[in-house]
Amino acid sequence: MRRFFYVQNNKGDDFIFLTERSKSNELKYLEALSIRAQLTETESKTLNRLQKGFEGEKRYDKIFDEAGHDKISIFRDIWIKADKSLTQIDSLIVSDDVVVINEIKNYSGQYTYENNVWHVGNIQISDDPIIQSKRASSKLIKIFRENHTNVTVDSNVIFPNPYFILTTNDEFCNASVIKRDRLKIYMRSLNRLSSGRDSHEVVQLIESYSVPEPLHRTGTEFSRLKTGRYCVHCNAYELDSYRGFTICRNCHGRMSNKLHVLTAVRDFQLLFHNGQITTAVIQKILNGEISYSTIQRNLRTYCTPVDHGRSRTYVMQDKSPIV
Repeated sequence: MRRFFYVQNNKGDDFIFLTERSKSNELKYLEALSIRAQLTETESKTLNRLQKGFEGEKRYDKIFDEAGHDKISIFRDIWIKADKSLTQIDSLIVSDDVVVINEIKNYSGQYTYENNVWHVGNIQISDDPIIQSKRASSKLIKIFRENHTNVTVDSNVIFPNPYFILTTNDEFCNASVIKRDRLKIYMRSLNRLSSGRDSHEVVQLIESYSVPEPLHRTGTEFSRLKTGRYCVHCNAYELDSYRGFTICRNCHGRMSNKLHVLTAVRDFQLLFHNGQITTAVIQKILNGEISYSTIQRNLRTYCTPVDHGRSRTYVMQDKSPIV
């Protein structure tokens, strides 16, 4: 679930809009799958790519927090739907007069950009982050024009990794790219933009076009999974079982049976998005290591029943401890 916040600025006279960044649905799926199954080579490469990308986004957020952003509104990882198409934006900064798109790339190594083509070493990159940011810009420009909103749209590609090196003589690329060595200066310049009533109206307009991230619809086979309880701290399955809790033999972390049940529910929801959560299926994914009555009690407490028939089904509540 996307969480929105209105944060009062330091002067106490305005409220700034900020969204919380979370892992993508595909990343959550692959991380859950990696704990309970042996990943294929393709799955492993995708997982590594998504994890690296998310690490870059979190690094960007941390640097922005340090630089300060108490005068501007920020959408983090927003999906916008217009003209029946979806556009994902890593970071969208809103002020009174300008909206700035930040496309974040956690690249590292030696890169070149020549004749509108990116290379890392001798390998050509299929995705062009500059083109990606321009496509997002075009989508926002169209939205603002159709809603008679007079605001400028700008875009930059952000490389927060200090080990990213770019060689290019392309003036447009140099103007579009922000590397780690001048990222804080760039962010401080954004925070000097004015943000008042006009920006609030732009925020509300963008919100009206924002949609939840699409579900990751790739599923897996139950027979592929390793069942049982595992350590939520280090993912090891070697646990010593006690009355109501376990102790991990690897990291010595302690986990309650409640935590094991809710972790199993979360895993099942991620791995089988169309699957029905029942007491029996959670007991199966836990390999019978927790009693039926204990599972049922925790499902009734922390999950919402959606079917009151003979086989009651559940969905995880947003307030559940594992969420």
